[in-house]
Amino acid sequence: MDEDKKTAVRRRITAIFLLVLFILLLVNIFVFQFYIEYSLGIYVIILIYYLFFNKKNSDLKDEEKKETENDEQ
Repeated sequence: MDEDKKTAVRRRITAIFLLVLFILLLVNIFVFQFYIEYSLGIYVIILIYYLFFNKKNSDLKDEEKKETENDEQ
């Protein structure tokens, strides 16, 4: 495997791992309510992180869409 594929696999594994942790966090908040204050704090931090850094990703996707539209013309 070359470096790009290894990096992509690592990112995918990390994303799956974080998704599982996020789902477990939500289950804890809604069902078990164990350390609810800490869980809600972590949830808010994840939410804020997502809101700030998702804009950059969506801007990049919009630019990619414009580039592909220009290439098609």
